[in-house]
Amino acid sequence: MQSQTKKVYYKDFFLALLGYILFVCFDSLNKNLTGTYHVSQIIFVNSLGALIPIFLFTRFKNGWEKLKKANLKVHFTRAGFMFISMTCFMTSLAHLPLVIMYSVAFSAPLILTVGANLFLREKVGWRRYTAIFVGFIGVLVSLDPFNESLNKYIFLAFVPPFTVSISWLITRKYGQKESIYSFLIYGKFYMLIFSGIFLFNHFISMNLNDLFVNICSGILRGSALIFIFKSAQSLPSSLFAPTQYIQMFAAAIIGYLVFNDVPTLNNYLGNFLIIGAGIFIIIRELKLSKTIVTKAARPATIPTEAKE
Repeated sequence: MQSQTKKVYYKDFFLALLGYILFVCFDSLNKNLTGTYHVSQIIFVNSLGALIPIFLFTRFKNGWEKLKKANLKVHFTRAGFMFISMTCFMTSLAHLPLVIMYSVAFSAPLILTVGANLFLREKVGWRRYTAIFVGFIGVLVSLDPFNESLNKYIFLAFVPPFTVSISWLITRKYGQKESIYSFLIYGKFYMLIFSGIFLFNHFISMNLNDLFVNICSGILRGSALIFIFKSAQSLPSSLFAPTQYIQMFAAAIIGYLVFNDVPTLNNYLGNFLIIGAGIFIIIRELKLSKTIVTKAARPATIPTEAKE
C-alpha cells in the first residue's frame, strides 16, 4: 500500500514539475511575440488555445454541471486582476531576461503572506516576517540596482506579483465554493472579453507561423493548469508547494539556451535567498498548520478544499 502511494506521489510530483516548467515554456514562446504584436492580441489567442485542453478536461471529467452555480462576480473580478497581471508581465518580458522576471515574480508568495495578515487577519509571526524581509533582499540582490542601469520595465514587472496576490486573496475570501472547472473556463472567457476590448485598436494580422506559436503557447498554459490541478489533488503540501520553484531554474536554463541571457552571480545569490525564504515560509506554515502560501501555490486559480 505504501509502495502504491509512493508511485502516485512520484507521478503527481512529476506532473507538478512538468506543469510549472510548461509555464516557463509558455512565457518563452510569448517573449518572441511581444516585439511584434500587442499583448492584448497575444493574450486573446493564448486564451483560445488554452480552452482546447480545458474543454477536453472538463468534458472528460463531466464537469459541465458544476458551471451552473458559479459566482460570476468573483470570476469577473479575479480575471480582471489576472488580465492586468498578464499584460504587465508580457510587456516587461519583452525587455527583461527570464531569470529577472522570475526573480521578481517570486516575490508573490512574500506579498501573499503580508496580504493574508492584513486583509484576511491570518496571524503571521516574526519568523515569517523575517523570511519575507530576506526574500525581498534577495529580489534586490538579483536585480543589482546599484551596479546595473535600472531598466524602467523592472517597475512594471512588480505589478504582476501584487495583482496575482490580490486575485488569490479574492479567491480565498469569496471563491471557496467554486469548482475548478468554473475557475478555468470562466476565467478564460473573461480573459477573452478583456483582451478583446483592447484588441479592437491593436489588432495586427498574424502570419501562420506566429499564429501557430501563439495557439501552442495557450495549449501549454491550459495543459499546465490541468497538470498542476491533478497533482495538487493528491500531493501533500510539503511535497507540492516547493515544486513551483522549478520555474526559476527553468527560466535560467531556457533564458540561456534560447535568448543567450547569462545569469550573473547576483542572480544566483538573489534567487537562493528568494527560494530559501519561500521554503522557510512553507515549512513554517506546515508546522503551524497555516495555509497562506501552501494553498496559493496550487495555484491561485485552483481552490483545493475538496477533491473534485
